[in-house]
Amino acid sequence: MSTDTSSRVKQSFLAGSLTSSAGVFLAKAIGLFYVIPFTALAGEKNMIFYSAPYTYYNVLLQISSAGLPYAIAAIVAKYVTRNDYKTVMLIRRLSTAILSVSGFLMSMIFILISKPLATAILGSQATGLDISQMRTCFMILAIALFLVPILYSYRGFYQGMKELRVYADSQVLEQIARVAALLGLGYVTVKILRFNSIWAVYMAILATSIGALCAILFYSRFDRRHIGAIARTARAQETPAVRKNDILKELFAFGLPYLFAAILGNSQTLINTNFFVPTMTKLGMQYETATLIYGIIEVQCDKLTSIPQVLGAGFSVGIVPYMTTALETRNMKDLRRYVRECLDTVLYIGVPICFCLCVLSRPIYCVMYGNANLEYGAQALSYAALLAIVTTITPVCSSMMMTLHLRKESIFYLLIGFIVKCVTFYPAMRLIGYPGAIISSVLCSCTIIYLCLGKIKNRYGAAYGQTLIRLFKMILGCMAMNGVFALIELAGFTFNTVSRIVCLGQLALVGIAGMIVYISVTAAMKVPQAVFHKSMKQLLTGGFRRR
Repeated sequence: MSTDTSSRVKQSFLAGSLTSSAGVFLAKAIGLFYVIPFTALAGEKNMIFYSAPYTYYNVLLQISSAGLPYAIAAIVAKYVTRNDYKTVMLIRRLSTAILSVSGFLMSMIFILISKPLATAILGSQATGLDISQMRTCFMILAIALFLVPILYSYRGFYQGMKELRVYADSQVLEQIARVAALLGLGYVTVKILRFNSIWAVYMAILATSIGALCAILFYSRFDRRHIGAIARTARAQETPAVRKNDILKELFAFGLPYLFAAILGNSQTLINTNFFVPTMTKLGMQYETATLIYGIIEVQCDKLTSIPQVLGAGFSVGIVPYMTTALETRNMKDLRRYVRECLDTVLYIGVPICFCLCVLSRPIYCVMYGNANLEYGAQALSYAALLAIVTTITPVCSSMMMTLHLRKESIFYLLIGFIVKCVTFYPAMRLIGYPGAIISSVLCSCTIIYLCLGKIKNRYGAAYGQTLIRLFKMILGCMAMNGVFALIELAGFTFNTVSRIVCLGQLALVGIAGMIVYISVTAAMKVPQAVFHKSMKQLLTGGFRRR
């Protein structure tokens, strides 16, 4: 491969992954800011009715999709590399049919098991009304279980075609539609029709289906303009498509490990959902306080920590077609480069964001959610920031393992992580209180990352020496940033946690100053130049362009 071609490949991979990350970021940013008015409509006491159903929804969604979105992307990329477009079209038809049927069946199952799930989540101290309201939330969410797998069939196909821009656009549109419906319908039902505040939660859950439907319509319009060229190429192809049974075997051979990985990957949240409230009440906390803190961790803190986590989501999506192509063409040099670039980029952007979430947790939580329950929120966010960085890296590692045909090992490592979570959950909570639930998740993710990266190194010769050196330099940049925060505090500056508007202005100034220091210090050590393969002048003026 020539130097120019190699450079184009690097930029294409980074640009594609960052484009995907940007789409997820915009979607998450939109989702982040709806929490403030939504909490005002629904009330903090009702947040558990909003957050808890999504834990089981995510698991059942993964089961209904059987890991096929990633399988579709990888297998489509494989046959596009071989110029076998008849097989590409066959994959499209089969995957759409499978996901539509499985989504419908899973939504019916979700409705049938809604009552026992509601009872299990809320525990023995819950009232009949609480259980009824939780069950209603499950039943409304069942609609999304049918629609979202259909959306996944589109996303998986065009991800495999390396159309990552439309992937990102669909996520932004989905979130805009969802938030508009969430706030609009919530306001109408609670403020105009004067229904109980739980109706804001019902409308918020219904908005998930509305957002998915809008994204499906967006993809349908895009599909009508682009599928024709692929279909014509397939018709002109002289060689036959791969047999249907062989494609089905390949889809499930690739997809089922993703399914098990996804279920185990959600194990941290599953354990928190089922055991957080019972454990804290057993340790002496009031039921109402335990449900309040659970809602803070799973909704408010989760929305904030999802900011750095978009990198993990974006690169998990972006790396599949490129790494599949490198593996298919036996280009081990590019494959190892993709592993290194994934880790370097995610760390360079994610580490300072998580650091700021930790050391500035109090003003950040105040700006987003006010000073009600500020002590609980600030402490939970400072711990959750540590979890954010490891859960940003974990999905990237799992995605690489799956794409590199290390599926059995990946599932086994996730199972080990699940065991670590189970073993450390109660002791950690008994030792340090409710933050112990977060610390046990950190230990789980660290275990998975260590095992996955070790396996990739042993099998494909990936080297992490330069990544560790750059990570050390990033930490030095964060220490310099913290030095700025300390100097500002020594100068007598304090955050105003009474006025959220004033606090926002103060936070913006301090945050910008800190990030300038981080970028300057790391640039002096040539970190961003090495990560993004550009000079600082190019990074500041040109950004990333697809060549």
